[in-house]
Amino acid sequence: MMGSGGMVVLDETDCMVNISKFFLEFTQSESCGKCVPCRLGTKRLLEILTRITEGEGKEGDIELLQTLAEDVRDSSLCGLGMSAPNPVLSTIKYFRHEYEAHIKNKKCPAKVCNKLLTFFIREDLCVGCGMCARACPVNAISGEKKQPHKVDNAACIQCGSCFDACKFSAVLKE
Repeated sequence: MMGSGGMVVLDETDCMVNISKFFLEFTQSESCGKCVPCRLGTKRLLEILTRITEGEGKEGDIELLQTLAEDVRDSSLCGLGMSAPNPVLSTIKYFRHEYEAHIKNKKCPAKVCNKLLTFFIREDLCVGCGMCARACPVNAISGEKKQPHKVDNAACIQCGSCFDACKFSAVLKE
């Protein structure tokens, strides 16, 4: 499904757009650069996927990805270039709804793409330890010790540090 002759097992907690981006990061970095379709095509595909996962996707991006991926596949000179677009093509074919959610709704259904998430703290689970506040690089979390904390979404940069730091699963992504 994802590459050339390999199989990857995933579940609903994996973002297919982000997975496609991950594979393209690898192939783009491994491209020898000798043929233009592979060198520039994979770079452009990666730029578009990055934009989509950061919440800046536009109408028409899916069609652009598909056309560009087919062009790269059909005109590259080596096996890497011919197989590099496979993750994009297969995820669009089988998981188009995830691309649409990223672009139209500005949401990541798998809750993986941080720039498309809102972080909040469940007051009933927060013990007020302050770990989330200390982890936040922009001081977007406030609260007194041993009292529930709150996320200032206007200041939040969606880095996910608070989510990773909370030992009580009080920080949630939406």
